[in-house]
Amino acid sequence: MRNTNNYLIRRDAAKERFLLFDQEEIIEKWNLLADQTYLYVTFVNEEYRIHRESGTVEKGFKEPAGLQEAGFEEVLSIFDLLCHGKTKARISGNWAPVNSLKGCPPSAGVPEQNGGRFADLFDREPEKFRTVCEKMGGCPVDMGDVGYEFPVFADLKVRLKLYRRDEEFPAQAVFLWDMNTLEYMYYETTYYVKNWLIQNIEVLMS
Repeated sequence: MRNTNNYLIRRDAAKERFLLFDQEEIIEKWNLLADQTYLYVTFVNEEYRIHRESGTVEKGFKEPAGLQEAGFEEVLSIFDLLCHGKTKARISGNWAPVNSLKGCPPSAGVPEQNGGRFADLFDREPEKFRTVCEKMGGCPVDMGDVGYEFPVFADLKVRLKLYRRDEEFPAQAVFLWDMNTLEYMYYETTYYVKNWLIQNIEVLMS
């Protein structure tokens, strides 16, 4: 039966494109662990393996009955980082919103709005938010009312800071990226990473 889920169609297309790349070059560029069957990748503090003949990305392979195929955001993010990141990509140590990054496309427009449902969720239960962030590998940073830094891939990280609501302003959750993030991935991919983080934090807080 033909798959009609657009997200899964795009995920499967990304798997096919990945197989066109030279895997040995990817292994060398990112110093990956690999064997004859799989490449091994760490993405946002989770371990994944990529089947070298099918392009299927799996996680939970070290846990009994935990094996599952990775979802849309994970697969597209991992393949973009592996295949399109510059060979000499380097972090700058300077942080900025996504629409202010070096090399940001002119079409990016105005800065994104970071309020909404997930900011309200974090604001209601800040201690639970802290616990979940640390469970996901986040390290506390002195930013906002609550701030965490998450490893993304290689030496690339992203920061999430929460401002709690007050009498004048609603709660705000702000993502900050290294200025050289677009040396590692496409602009659009930053949203896949952001969405994956938000979804997982929300699930673990529920």
